[in-house]
Amino acid sequence: MVPTMKLFSIFLATISHLYFLMAAEVFAEVASEPNNEIGVNEIGAESSEELIYWYRNYDSGPSLALLQLALDQTKDLFGEVVIKRGEEVTQGRAIIDLEHGNDSSLQIINVVVNPDREKKLIPIRVAADEGLIGLRVCVINKEDKALFENVRSHKDILDRDIVFGQGVHWPDTEILQTNGFQVETSATFENLFPMLEFRRFNCFLRGVSEARDDLKRLGENEFIIEPNLLFSYPSATLFFVNKSERLLAARIELGLRRAILNGSYQTYFKKRYDDDIKALKLSERRVIRLNNPLISDDILKRTSERPQFSDGKLEVY
Repeated sequence: MVPTMKLFSIFLATISHLYFLMAAEVFAEVASEPNNEIGVNEIGAESSEELIYWYRNYDSGPSLALLQLALDQTKDLFGEVVIKRGEEVTQGRAIIDLEHGNDSSLQIINVVVNPDREKKLIPIRVAADEGLIGLRVCVINKEDKALFENVRSHKDILDRDIVFGQGVHWPDTEILQTNGFQVETSATFENLFPMLEFRRFNCFLRGVSEARDDLKRLGENEFIIEPNLLFSYPSATLFFVNKSERLLAARIELGLRRAILNGSYQTYFKKRYDDDIKALKLSERRVIRLNNPLISDDILKRTSERPQFSDGKLEVY
């Protein structure tokens, strides 16, 4: 009888070989298109290339580490890539730049999925944080702590006139409004904290993978994480690239799925998020469930299944 570990090794080798063939097929298809002069150097096999990442993703430790992991997992096929920090533009401007192929300012972004983004860009359909972005807590002004005591339902939130703060271009803004809540918006992320400080709104709703990192960077003099509530709706952050960047999309998906198969994604996830999940005591919080009308059936299915149960299929763009 063949030992279990040997069978598993054979399985991984077979999957890796299939990935290689799929990636090669994508490259051959793209390279054969008219007026397409992709060469070896362009995919980084012989010289290092740069990849421009949206500045807020670049400044986020987990987001930067995940993109680096995906690239490292595919160095054998595509070579080294240096990730560069993109220009400081709003999320809405970044999406437009990416859609129009403005490579000088942005080549890849990691943001919450919605149908418009799926239509205009290539989504890499592997949830970047296992759907944690849809589990949210309130970052609040310390002066508002009493406002949230004994909140147990949507009705309590409405009765107390609790106002949420979000980015004007974020899908979460529409999700909150669709669920009947008041939302104050800002075009820039950085302005939201001064608005919270001056109590233009009461709850800056942040993913459990974001909230503690926000407070570490900003300091905790004015703000705290509300300790009792957990807002929940199906959501996911995905990597997106321009429609013409099918080879880059294939590389990122291949890297993520390799990481899932060989366990390095699980190591990444545990290192980056376990402390946040434990510190926020999610199981002890009252859950406020929200509807998300912006999530497609395909993404809903993918975010409801943990990535390690993926069938390993690499979609060819």
